[in-house]
Amino acid sequence: MSIREFPTQQVLELACAAQRVHGAYIKDPEAVYAEDGVYMYSKQPNKIVMLCTLDPAYWTSDPKEAPMPLRVLPEDTAQAESIRLYYKRLLFSAIEGDNEFLTTINSILSNEMVKSNQLGYVACLPSVCARDQVQNKIKKAARQVDEGYLADIGSTLKDLDAEIIASIKSKNFEGYNIDAIINNKMVSWLNKTNLELGPCVVVKAKVKDCNKHWKHQNDVTRLNFVKAAQ
Repeated sequence: MSIREFPTQQVLELACAAQRVHGAYIKDPEAVYAEDGVYMYSKQPNKIVMLCTLDPAYWTSDPKEAPMPLRVLPEDTAQAESIRLYYKRLLFSAIEGDNEFLTTINSILSNEMVKSNQLGYVACLPSVCARDQVQNKIKKAARQVDEGYLADIGSTLKDLDAEIIASIKSKNFEGYNIDAIINNKMVSWLNKTNLELGPCVVVKAKVKDCNKHWKHQNDVTRLNFVKAAQ
């Protein structure tokens, strides 16, 4: 199809709506199967769902498999504004030209209209922005927490107040990688379910390992057999 232009604000709000509906940024089609392994349908990439909402004629395959149009909710509009503010703060990095992605995003968000062949950049922004904000929070925490470990390997911990600073779905295991602060020391563990950022009580856990954070190299106490409550 020929390149078209759409209002940047509308496209950004649709990106937030697609992220909310899918629960993640989907770059390529994902097959969905029933419990017995029978193929049901393919979940379309966020960008494709956005394009089909903007222009239903974009979908030229089987009409029965066309994605449902996105509906923008107030929370999507609020998130879109938050994303604009976040990248506006990074404006100087984009101007300096030391980050090609930031330079491109700044250029797109600075214009009233966005080209259809640039929708992929906008589609990923809710995911990228959320990931960057989490990493920035971890980086800040890594500078402020006390060095040292929470307890010796093999120790049992009970009824400890924690602050969850990151909960990221694992790429290698079923579960979520949790980063948290307990007694002003950083801890981490693999949790079966997602945890909300903020206060949490570690009802019970065992110290699995004492190591360094893979990215920031501060001391991290690795836990397992964690029972957490929020």
